[in-house]
Amino acid sequence: MNKRLIIFISLLSLPFPAFAQDEVYDEAALTRMQSDLTFLSSDSLKGRLPGTPESDVARDYIQSRMAEFGLLPFGEEGYLQPFPVAENVKVNYDITGLRMGKKVLIPRVDFYPVAYSSNGQASAKTIYIGYGIIKEDGSYNDYGGKDVGGKIAVLNISSPDGIHPHSAYASYHSLNQRLKIAKEKGALAVLLINPEKTASDVSELFKSILSVDIPVLFVRNQNIEEQLVAKSRKIRLSVNMEEQTRLAYNVIGLVDNGQRKTVVLGAHYDHIGMGTENSLYKGKPAIHNGADDNGSGTTLLLELLSHYGARKDQNYNYAILFFSAEEKGLIGSKFFVEHPTFPLTTVDYMINFDMVGRLRDNRFQISGTGTAREWDSVLSEPSHPLNIKKEASGVGPSDHTSFYNKGIPVLHFFTGTHGDYHKPSDDSDKVNFKGMLLLSDFVKSITLKTAKYDRLTFQKTKSAEQKTVPSFTVTLGIMPDYIFGGPGVKLDGVTENRPAAKSGMIVGDIVIRIGDFIIDDIYSYMRALSAFKLGDITNIVYQRGDKKLESKIQF
Repeated sequence: MNKRLIIFISLLSLPFPAFAQDEVYDEAALTRMQSDLTFLSSDSLKGRLPGTPESDVARDYIQSRMAEFGLLPFGEEGYLQPFPVAENVKVNYDITGLRMGKKVLIPRVDFYPVAYSSNGQASAKTIYIGYGIIKEDGSYNDYGGKDVGGKIAVLNISSPDGIHPHSAYASYHSLNQRLKIAKEKGALAVLLINPEKTASDVSELFKSILSVDIPVLFVRNQNIEEQLVAKSRKIRLSVNMEEQTRLAYNVIGLVDNGQRKTVVLGAHYDHIGMGTENSLYKGKPAIHNGADDNGSGTTLLLELLSHYGARKDQNYNYAILFFSAEEKGLIGSKFFVEHPTFPLTTVDYMINFDMVGRLRDNRFQISGTGTAREWDSVLSEPSHPLNIKKEASGVGPSDHTSFYNKGIPVLHFFTGTHGDYHKPSDDSDKVNFKGMLLLSDFVKSITLKTAKYDRLTFQKTKSAEQKTVPSFTVTLGIMPDYIFGGPGVKLDGVTENRPAAKSGMIVGDIVIRIGDFIIDDIYSYMRALSAFKLGDITNIVYQRGDKKLESKIQF
């Protein structure tokens, strides 16, 4: 009989890993995970911001563990795969300046350059061009009778009826296009203003210069705005800024079992540092330790490394990938799939672990369950005590998306959001290590079960990608429980002094109606929000235990 067939039949007869129960846990594994996560989420690592020395400490910790278990280095520099990460554009305020007549304006307080600006200088009188809009049918023209040539244009970033999805001028809202028109009309530079506050201020922080070839400054001093609109002013300005990059590192090791198929197990090890970007914390910059996001996924993968690295499962080759710069837009995983260090054609599937440290009541979500025809069968076999919410889509805000986009079946493990998400309070003392051990055992059972298939059958998914996310400008100030199966939206966190908190809602309440809108799930919740604007008052109905409550809210 064929030797491979003998091995295959033997594998099918193996028992699946026993799942840890409340009474019995692998104490050594728990101790390892606690030690790993305590270190990775310690203040000394300062939130593992990509490209920082502290992130490099986490990187080196991971590659030392890979070496300990004899994984083959499969980066470009040993275990490491370096790649560039864009940092915020650096503005040289020794050169960048704005003077109105004899008055010298204060950088960052009164003005700042924007992404559309070029480096350069200009000295001329201003001309107010309103919103800088010209309708193609000739029914509206902010430039009518105005000679912009050789002047500094002052442009209101809103529109005649504001900035909102139903504006009659929505197709003309593009600030980039309006600036290009100003340049074509001969403007030497542009000063942006936002006196009506119906638009969002143009961002002061940006990673790329998208120059329209003239200097562009945003003015946020109301008194200066009024003067620029009232009459022409003599202006002198200059802009000097440059793009910046840092090196970040993926960490890549391979367990080579001599098989023709490879399973990728991945997690991102970065976080958001001091929280100057992407934080939901309202206080001063502070260390965001990211114990759950994603110290937990990193820790779980390190524990799995000890299992697969010890060759306890030789059904596949196992590529162990720790990604950096996920928090900046999946940059590390995107870079890897575009510059793979082993053929992606050998990859049978990828499992991603991102925020797996808050297992509650054995409930967690697996995304990507529609990306392979076989996933339903593999995941439905009752060999575990876990209550799984399945999400078919292969697209989501984590690193599995990069692999799905290359036609590879994926799964994403996720134990849900919470009130500590992207805040300094996401610490290791709140992590459920026994829950992580359950998930670790579940992963081991998956790689045993999938071995009976010659290869998983990739499928494109149609669920989440095809659900239109409506635009909305108001919120309740809640953190939804994304694992809750509905109907309604369950509150996993409530922000103080926001509409939900002011109406008396608490964690655990379930929103079932907002105004006239029935709330079935997160999508109907967002559609309901899109119907309201700031200041609107309506009723909200929510479930608390077996009671149905109703109160007024003001957005």
